Amino acid sequence: MTIQPLRSVAFRAKFLPFALTVLALALPADAGTLPEPSNPQERVGAHLFDEEHAHLLNDSVFDKISPLVLAAMPRGKAYIDYKAPSKCIPEQLKNVLNRVSAKYGPLTVNSTVRSRSRNRSVGGRDKSYHLNCQAVDFRVHGKASGLMQHLSGIKEVGGLKRYPAGYYHIDTGPRRSW
Repeated sequence: MTIQPLRSVAFRAKFLPFALTVLALALPADAGTLPEPSNPQERVGAHLFDEEHAHLLNDSVFDKISPLVLAAMPRGKAYIDYKAPSKCIPEQLKNVLNRVSAKYGPLTVNSTVRSRSRNRSVGGRDKSYHLNCQAVDFRVHGKASGLMQHLSGIKEVGGLKRYPAGYYHIDTGPRRSW
């Protein structure tokens, strides 16, 4: 039996996230899983919620990674795929997203800021926090059990909602849920 020098072990640990990313891109998303429908609405169960949230069905870079590789990604680091503008998101919401990703796994941000016409077309409320880039809709690509309780304990989160298809809404408004 050969004992490896500590430097070699530390070197490997340092490059583990990089190696997992390369492996994730090399493995097809269906490796070790059942085939999924190609229609995102069928894949995420869009029939479980109303037309107001159909805009959340954008594919993410994490949809192309095998669930086995996603589960093996190291925790403690934030993996976020923004499918909506992120520059205007308040720092407090970005911090919440980073903490959620570090604890629960990769996440995709599907909605941040909306114009009034876009907000109307998706069925948003007249005083939606999305109009001022004070709200975020996202989904977690890992096991999210306990996430609602976790989010409800974070003081920076005002509005909080989990939609049946697994999407979450957080905003900077007063503390509430609907």
